[in-house]
Amino acid sequence: MTSRTAVIGAGIAGLSCARVLRRAGHYVEVFEADRIIGGRMATMRIGVVPYDHGAQYITSRSTRFNDFIQELIASGYVAQWKPKLKSSEGDEQATAANWFVGVPGMSSVVRPLAESVRIHTARPVHTLSRDKKGWHVWFEDQSSVGPFAAVAVCVPAPRAQLLLGPLTEMADHISKVRMSPCWALMVRLEERLLPDQDVYSDMSEVVRWIARNNTKPGRGTRGETVVVHASPSWTRETEDADPESVAEEMWGEVSHIFGLPPVRPSQMTAHLWKHGLVESSLGESFIFSTEAQVGVAGDWCLGRLGEHAFESGFGLGRAITQAID
Repeated sequence: MTSRTAVIGAGIAGLSCARVLRRAGHYVEVFEADRIIGGRMATMRIGVVPYDHGAQYITSRSTRFNDFIQELIASGYVAQWKPKLKSSEGDEQATAANWFVGVPGMSSVVRPLAESVRIHTARPVHTLSRDKKGWHVWFEDQSSVGPFAAVAVCVPAPRAQLLLGPLTEMADHISKVRMSPCWALMVRLEERLLPDQDVYSDMSEVVRWIARNNTKPGRGTRGETVVVHASPSWTRETEDADPESVAEEMWGEVSHIFGLPPVRPSQMTAHLWKHGLVESSLGESFIFSTEAQVGVAGDWCLGRLGEHAFESGFGLGRAITQAID
């Protein structure tokens, strides 16, 4: 009989976990709160213009993730990005080494992971409950699905802690993880205004990252598109502010940093990643309770990279497979 597993979260960790389970012959259902999949590996479209407003690129250290990247390159979902950087010697023509991006957006990174997996979007999970038949997943509209033999919780640590509240030991373990919010600003300019460099980091107390999104492969936008990430400290101070006001202030800061003329962008939108950055990770690949048949995975288990999320989800998927089979 095919085992039925629920995966909460359709980011790279959740979909990596789901693929392992699916390949092992398990019936998998993924429930995602957002309307789109990918988590922070998502691409937002404003009109027809794509912006990578979350993860900016991926890198690889492990053999397994490198093999996955090569699989993505072969299928046309990923390409190497070579932005102009400023080296320690001040050479503005220096380029990044081994930075890879999804094509035509970062969300393409998760596409192969979603194949043959049943995914439900716009389904925010409110509660998990268990009875003699197994686990039941309850949604914010008070509907539920189940039973499931096992559940993989692959969402940011604070949300995972809430969902696993009844499993005190596991929830307490997750509580040591620290994640910080991050405002992302997406800007479209009809003409090229920024200096030649394509990527800037730690520019001020407000701005943590600036990148020309249109320099990535497959982004054929007229003019230029820019993604700006605010610093964690500034984001905390403005977390409850109106997005339009945040966008104005962030663009004003960028204009001040570069001494730009007073040009009004044709598009300007701010998005808040409530749990955008990992400040303190769990230090383990994943957590899985054989007794409860519940586990958690995410980049925050190992660090803050896309590779960490992939490896965490893979490990959890394998643990669930071994426990159920």
